[in-house]
Amino acid sequence: MNGPDVMAVWFERQHRIAGQPLPAQDARRVPQMRRLVAARLRLRGLPELVQPMKLLTSELVTNALEHGDGPGVSLLLSCSSETVRLTVDDGSRESPRPGTPEVDAESGRGLWIVASIASEYGGSWGVSPDCTKTWCALAVPAAKEPAV
Repeated sequence: MNGPDVMAVWFERQHRIAGQPLPAQDARRVPQMRRLVAARLRLRGLPELVQPMKLLTSELVTNALEHGDGPGVSLLLSCSSETVRLTVDDGSRESPRPGTPEVDAESGRGLWIVASIASEYGGSWGVSPDCTKTWCALAVPAAKEPAV
């Protein structure tokens, strides 16, 4: 890679009544953000990080839409020669807490998944001091030597 590369996206959140499903426009944002992240990683020559970053994008954007309380959501993807970092800002001031959901629970595994993937790919995850941003970073795999 030739230095850092940053992609920033912001979208407005639709009004949602607590306990109701996500508005259709917001629900469409999750696959849109996955496609943008995947395209950027392919452009940067990182196809091996596309699948894990698509899953991380799904989890963080879904959490932002489900639990955030700001007027919008921002996504920042930063690629360097060492790491790929995804940061999602939902405007919420409450710190997300990873939990261990019941075996048959339909939700509650998002941050556990984020932590597991980050660990598997030599990375980490966290929350900004003001609790508005959740981020994860994956290590960029070492370049493979061509076969002789």
